[in-house]
Amino acid sequence: MNKLYYSISEVSQIVGEPQYVLRYWEKEFPLLKPKKNRAGNRIYSEKDIEIVRTIKTLLREQKLSLKGATLELEKIYGKKIKLLEKTKTEDKEFFKPKQEKFIDHKPNLFDFDQTYKINLKDIRRNLISILEIVKKL
Repeated sequence: MNKLYYSISEVSQIVGEPQYVLRYWEKEFPLLKPKKNRAGNRIYSEKDIEIVRTIKTLLREQKLSLKGATLELEKIYGKKIKLLEKTKTEDKEFFKPKQEKFIDHKPNLFDFDQTYKINLKDIRRNLISILEIVKKL
């Protein structure tokens, strides 16, 4: 293997599993998250292929259940799974529309400036936490 990224059909041939199985495993195992290109197609890195092979070994050869395979992946890859799940939850909260109270006054420049600063601080904090997770991968 000498490419940066592989399509789902290439990975399917490499690991000997149908494409629909790979898509299903993405839903069941948070650690397996291939990127998508501009067209929306999955692109797998070498690391993703390694994870797919590990999942295949756990499920097909060791005959573990999905839950058992998830637990074993946690042992193999450490805290990465928990960090990814935590990030997903934080992302959902971050992008959830916030309920704002409507007040009968015209906002002044100071109000706008404070709100803007708070939002920027939230965005910065989330970007820093994402960067820390990416560094650990």
